[in-house]
Formats: sequence, C-alpha cells, structure tokens
Amino acid sequence: MTTNPPNNITFTTRLQKSLGMTRDAGRWEQLIMSLLQRLELDKVDRAKAIKQYELLADDIATKLDIPRHNVDVYSQGSMRTQTTIRPRGNAKFDIDIMVELSGPKYNNPNSEAMFEQFGKALEGNEEVTGDPDPRRRCWRLQYPGEAFYFDVTPAVADMYKTYGAGLRVRDPDTVWSPSNPKEFADWFCERADLRFSFQEKTALAAVVEARKSIDPVPSDPVGIDDMLRRAVQLMKLHRDNFYFYASPDQKDTMPISVIIVTLATQAFENIWRTRRHSFNSPIEVVLAIVEEMPDYIKRDAAGRFYVENPKLSTENFADRWNSDQGVRAREFKRWHKQLETHLEALLTDEYSRSTEEKLRGVFGQAGVDAWRDSLGSSTEATPLLKSLVVASGGQVANPNVATPVSHRTNTLA
Repeated sequence: MTTNPPNNITFTTRLQKSLGMTRDAGRWEQLIMSLLQRLELDKVDRAKAIKQYELLADDIATKLDIPRHNVDVYSQGSMRTQTTIRPRGNAKFDIDIMVELSGPKYNNPNSEAMFEQFGKALEGNEEVTGDPDPRRRCWRLQYPGEAFYFDVTPAVADMYKTYGAGLRVRDPDTVWSPSNPKEFADWFCERADLRFSFQEKTALAAVVEARKSIDPVPSDPVGIDDMLRRAVQLMKLHRDNFYFYASPDQKDTMPISVIIVTLATQAFENIWRTRRHSFNSPIEVVLAIVEEMPDYIKRDAAGRFYVENPKLSTENFADRWNSDQGVRAREFKRWHKQLETHLEALLTDEYSRSTEEKLRGVFGQAGVDAWRDSLGSSTEATPLLKSLVVASGGQVANPNVATPVSHRTNTLA
C-alpha cells in the first residue's frame, strides 16, 4: 500500500479545514487533552500492582530453587512503553511481565516442561494471586479483589538465535517462539521522543512549545506533548469502548494493541520525517497518524497479511490474520473506519452541539467527564485545563512532563 498523494482531499485535509474554520477548535483541543489525562491509572491501584510485582521475582526464585540472580523480571508491553490506559467500568488493567530464567537448568530446557514448572512456581499464594491460568505463552494471575491482573511470561535465552532473537518463549504450536520485548519497547520509545513544531500557537500548541525548555520530572505522568503515546492511548480507548458490548468471539478478533502500536509508530515516524513543520496543532498530527496507519499493513504475493516486528523481521504480529479466513483483517478495517468516522463526526460538529450521548458512544464516560470539565461544569478545572488557560495568555507554570522509560530490571517504570 502507498500513502495518498498530497494533492488529494483526504480525511486529514477535510478535518484540518474544518478545525481551522470552527471557532471551537481550541475547545476541542481542551476536550481531547482532558480526556487523555483521564486515561492515567489510579495511583493507589498502580502502587498496589508495583508492590505485588516486586514480590513476584523473589517468590519465583525460591520456588524454582534457583539463585535470585538467575531470575530477571521486567515489564513489557503497554506498561513499558507507557501507553497503558485506565479500563472502562470495573474492568481490570493488565500488566505484562517477562521473567527471564537463566543458569544450567535453563540452558536447553524442554519448552513444555519449563512452562509447566513455571506455572507450579506461581502456586501457593492463591488468596492473593488467584489460581494461575495457562495461556498460549504466559500464565495469568487474576489477583481477586484488585484492579489489575498479571500476564507472566517465562523466557529462556536463545544463545544461537535459532528462533531469530535473544530470547525464546513457549509456544504450543511451534514449540518455541522468539521474543524481544526490550528491543521493541526501545524502538517505540526512541520514536516517541520525536517532537513537532507548529505553525500556529493554539493553546495546546503553546503548552507543547513551552515544555521544550522544561527538564523532565521522573515522577510526573506522560506529558501532553508526548503525542505518539497519547495517540496510541486515544486509539486504545476508542477500541476498548467500541468492543465493550461485543460478543466474546468479536472481542477475540478485535485489533490487538501491539499492531495498533506498531502501525501508529511507523506512521508517526514517517509524518515526522516528511512533514513535521506542516501542522498547526497536535490534534492534526493525531489525525494524520490515524489516517496513515493502514499504509503499513503489508501483503505478500500470496496475499498473506504482514505487520512486521520492526526489531525482529521473522515475527509477524498479524500472523493470526492469515489463518482465520480474514476475520481479523476485516475487523481491523471495520474498527479503523469507525475511528475515522467518529473523529470526523466529533471534530466537524459545533462544539456546543455535541451531546453527552455522542461522546459516550465514542469514548465512554471518560469522554463525557472530559466534556463537562471543558465546559466548566465541574467545581474545579483540571490542572491540564488550567495550564491551557495560562498558556493561551503567556507563561506555563510547572507543566507535566514525560516520564523517561527505565530499562532497569524489576521496575514497572
């Protein structure tokens, strides 16, 4: 696939024109950013998850009867890339954990025996963790009564890179499967650090520009100028809300996060390299990312879909698209079309005519709450909205900034 020629009237062009014509463009910016701020995980729930995460490594080493230094535990997926979102309603948020096992016992283990032994090591604390539930490559710990669950994947070294990466994990179909979560996260984070300059200084763009001279504060949440992470969060929120009432079969085929992250990152990087000075606002960048994402879904001569792991060419994130009669490919197309349609319906409408039902249908209660805040109906404006108001007239005081992703072991940051 190729991108649309610049002289075509595309989805992004239409929305950019609409945003430029409406007097409510600034309020839409406030709404979107207030919404994204609400995606942050509850601090208490996150602290509880971190505590359990830290206890897990010591417990595994003890039960497997191996030295503690032969158990290397770290987060992967959305927690490592800082694209986790608060789930809707009472749904739990998940933490993906990789556990690297080393030492003589794991130089050349049997994949099924290793996997089963690891599952046994997760037993014995069911009152806290719940019963370990085996999945294709990981064990799920539900943590009854908590707001989170863990997907814990055991991995061993692939010293000769037989499977294409430094690590391998159990796979019920192929015996072993390659894995490189650190390298993938590093690839994403390097691109997420790229920043845009804007032609016009709307309130949000002013905040973004002002933040360039502010040193990072490690304890602060993901910043509002962290557009790739925020775009991914927005898409994941829309996807989760879109499939909230779907059947279990439909939920099983909805676009998975790693595909959304990969496609969005590739689009983001291309947009930054080719036209990073051509946008008026961060929202326009997000719209361009959404529009360009499908261009990075490849098909080979036989018609097989391919979304390549950018740091492991032998891994196809869309592999299951090729064994389900096209269901997942069609589902991605359906969801992506709805994402474009919903964004266009919202952003081309007069802000004052937007209703709670429309926003709830697209972004759930979080969208409604953000809309109320942006209308000033809450008793106190959010810190983000305060900073936007300040930015529209001058200096920004203590803005939030992005948290650098740590690559140390035994940390969720």
